[in-house]
Amino acid sequence: MGRALGAAICVASLAVAIAHIYFGYIKGAWGVGALAFALPVTAGVLVIAGLGFWLGWIMATTKEVAPAPVETLKSEEEKTE
Repeated sequence: MGRALGAAICVASLAVAIAHIYFGYIKGAWGVGALAFALPVTAGVLVIAGLGFWLGWIMATTKEVAPAPVETLKSEEEKTE
């Protein structure tokens, strides 16, 4: 479950970054001074998308570890007897 969610987060982060660049710069209409506002916003969007991709990558590539067995008091009492 965690690996699939991580892969989905990676894909979604890439989609957001590509859509922002495409619709903002390629298809967008620019007026005078528009880049002064658009470039910092784009930097922020790309940083957040990069962090999302990194989180998804970590989730997708981390191996799941089985939990360590927990010993109860009862089993400790049996060992001492």
